[in-house]
Amino acid sequence: MNDTLIHEFYEHFNDRRVAAAAALIADDAVLELTPGHRVVGGCGYTRFAESWIAAFPNARFCVDRIEHRGGALSEVYLLATGTHRGVLDFAPYRFQPSGVDAVLHIRDLLEIHAGKITASALTIDLNDLIRQFSIVDFEELEKRLEAIRVLASELALETRDPLRRRDVANRLGPELDAARRALRPHFYR
Repeated sequence: MNDTLIHEFYEHFNDRRVAAAAALIADDAVLELTPGHRVVGGCGYTRFAESWIAAFPNARFCVDRIEHRGGALSEVYLLATGTHRGVLDFAPYRFQPSGVDAVLHIRDLLEIHAGKITASALTIDLNDLIRQFSIVDFEELEKRLEAIRVLASELALETRDPLRRRDVANRLGPELDAARRALRPHFYR
C-alpha cells in the first residue's frame, strides 16, 4: 500500500539514508521541491535532500497525516523540524543561518505508481519561512531610513530645479535599495 511506501520514504530521510529514499523515486519522476524549480528522478531528490540537511543538520520530517486523493495521488502533511545551521536556498529566497529551531508545516503531493514515486510537489508556507528565518539588520535599516529622510527633505526643497531633483533622486535610489536589503535580506534576486 502507498502509506507504507510514504512512511518508509520519510524514515529513510530521517535516518539519513538518502540513497534508499532516492531509490523509491522513479527515474523519470518530476519533482517540484522548491517553488518554480523542477528536478527529475532520484538524483534530483538527492541534491534537494543534501541541501536540506546542510541547512538543517538535525532535520526530521514527521508524517502528520496522509489523505488519498483518488487514483495514485496522496497528500502528505508533514511537520518538519530542525535547527537552521546552514544556508537555505529556497527558490527566490536565500536565508543565512539563523540558529532558529524551526517548525514548518509542509504538504507533499505525491503520485505513486507500481511502488515508485512518480511525481512530487512540495508546498511550504513562504510567509512562515520568512517569519522564522529572516534576520533584519535593524542598525543598518535605521541608518538607511535616516539617509532617506534627509534626501526626502532635500527633494522637497528642490521644487524648481529639475537637474537637482534628478540628482537627489539618483542618490535616493541606492538608499532605498539598501534599506530593502536590510529589511528583507532573504530576497537575493
